[in-house]
Amino acid sequence: MSLTLRSPTLSKLPQLTFTSSIRRSSPLVSLTSNRPLPIQIQHQRTMSSSSKPATVDTSLQGSPTGAAALFASSHSSPHPLKLYGGWFCPFVQRVWITLAEKNIPHQYIEINPYHKAPEFLALNPRGLVPTLAVPTSTDPKTGKVKEAKPLYESLVLCEYLDEAYSDPSQYGERLLPQDDDAYERARCRLWIDHISSRIVPAFYRFIQHTPDKPYTIEEIRAEFHGHLKSFAKEMMLSSSSSSSEGSKSAGPFFLGDKFSLVDIMLAPWAKRLFLIDHYKPGGVGIPPAGQRGSEEDEEIWKRWEEWYEAVTERESVKKTWSEDEQYVEAYKRYAEDTTQSEVGKATRSGRSLP
Repeated sequence: MSLTLRSPTLSKLPQLTFTSSIRRSSPLVSLTSNRPLPIQIQHQRTMSSSSKPATVDTSLQGSPTGAAALFASSHSSPHPLKLYGGWFCPFVQRVWITLAEKNIPHQYIEINPYHKAPEFLALNPRGLVPTLAVPTSTDPKTGKVKEAKPLYESLVLCEYLDEAYSDPSQYGERLLPQDDDAYERARCRLWIDHISSRIVPAFYRFIQHTPDKPYTIEEIRAEFHGHLKSFAKEMMLSSSSSSSEGSKSAGPFFLGDKFSLVDIMLAPWAKRLFLIDHYKPGGVGIPPAGQRGSEEDEEIWKRWEEWYEAVTERESVKKTWSEDEQYVEAYKRYAEDTTQSEVGKATRSGRSLP
């Protein structure tokens, strides 16, 4: 099975200056999204004069576009439950997908990284997004919120929303296995950790690769492939085991036909894979079907493609996505390794993600 991704209009996209071998095609075939990302002023330095004072780069689009703009607009009215976020942040998108998937009423508030609202800083002095303002006390006479307390950390927020809004008649199925299936819940959390501690950091090392790095782009590509294959192999083996036991129906997601928190944790980076294709020589580099080596590798990558296609076409994922061109502009700083985000700086210094 092959996949075709919609590519941004190339004439509108910024290009790098340190390489002339960027390839432009699907991030999956032929060449072939852990804590929330702090929103802060982005700085840009030149590749040749890092000792010069950084200058403020305020060119980042200030609000979501496309489908995400429509979704944000539909949740712009005042509501006791408030999500403070940034359209470009994949950690925010995790929470946004969860809200969309469960159809939870809320107010979305876009945080300007250069002019943070006082009420937001009062809620979270560190200025981290995503931040959720949770109503904890209301006036019994007026129904108005008397107190709201903050929560942050994308995984924590997603689990909170799944637990706090658990009525299936209003919010649909739970995003983690329930009832007596403690093993499956634990297995899901193991693979959420794999995503957060291996796949996501490797994504940033990949997109932030420059020729002066101590590792080659081939080495980081192989590492990234290895983490994706581990994830896909787990899905393949789990599906095979479930089918033989007759316990679960087949389906494209981590839990078969059930979209879960595991899928949500990786979906934002799956959507951003085309950025590696746009900016990095050789792209993501997953080989096409028939050229993947062993029979097992062919099956593993086929399972990855099945998951990728289903997740990126999920309605809750698409409605929280801005236009592709906006991400290309936003991630230019990462591709040049000039970003001053906490995630970018941690990747550059070899530290764990904040």
